[in-house]
Amino acid sequence: MKRILLTTAIGEESEKTLDAFLGSLEKMEPSEIVTKYGERLLWALVILIIGFVLVKWALNFIMKRVEKSNLAAGATKFVHGIIAFLLYFIVILTVASTLGIPITSVLAIFSVFTLAFSLAIKDIIALFASGITILASKPFKSGDFVEIPEEGISGFVSDVGLIHTHLFTADNKEIIIPNSIVAGDTIINYSKIGLRRLDAVFSVDYGEDFEKAKSIIREVVENEPLVEKEKDIFIMVTSLAPNGIDIVCKVYVKWDSYEKLRCSLNEKIKIAFDKNGINIPYNQIDVHMK
Repeated sequence: MKRILLTTAIGEESEKTLDAFLGSLEKMEPSEIVTKYGERLLWALVILIIGFVLVKWALNFIMKRVEKSNLAAGATKFVHGIIAFLLYFIVILTVASTLGIPITSVLAIFSVFTLAFSLAIKDIIALFASGITILASKPFKSGDFVEIPEEGISGFVSDVGLIHTHLFTADNKEIIIPNSIVAGDTIINYSKIGLRRLDAVFSVDYGEDFEKAKSIIREVVENEPLVEKEKDIFIMVTSLAPNGIDIVCKVYVKWDSYEKLRCSLNEKIKIAFDKNGINIPYNQIDVHMK
């Protein structure tokens, strides 16, 4: 069965050429092989040594220029592996040709094993393809804070590899995500732009002076060092809720201070409301007894 598959894959012509070469070797005595192929073996050894030296020099030359580009570390390693494989493969083909081995047969057999190998690791190849897509498109880099909403995952990117992307959550847990998921889902990058807008809503009772409440909120915001003052500060009544008047406050903050600012405004505005006698509504139930 294997013979049939091999014959189908590499073609009858290539198989006949290879069989003829191997058959000639089988009929020869060891001394005849040395006599006939001794010089070829010597030249093949010289080509192999020189070829490996040239490949090493070429890799160093090429990779110095690749590293100067904007490719990510994972992509650089991948490019190095591909170029190294191709160059070494050319050297091996040259050595095979020097020894008199039919190159067409070698290429045909190599294509068979490559096909079989690719089918065996097709899932890993899909991950590699996704990794290359991520490294080429650069939706994020190490240190960015990203979220994958469909997976319910968020965290700081620690490493972008060819197969997996590593995240560290805010509570210091490592999450390793297959690149096929990362490349196929929506990515929210909170840190790429540098600034985030914080939308905070503060409620006051209907009996309170909402204009005074707005002034208090603005005073707190303008004195808050985490707020980006170069950006507009938006403070307006956003809705008349069943339990009170909702005032929205929209400010900009550096992405890594978002949570800190949210907590700081909640504390400071609550303290400021208490000092100025502004009541914050809360859900309550009135029970009437008969």
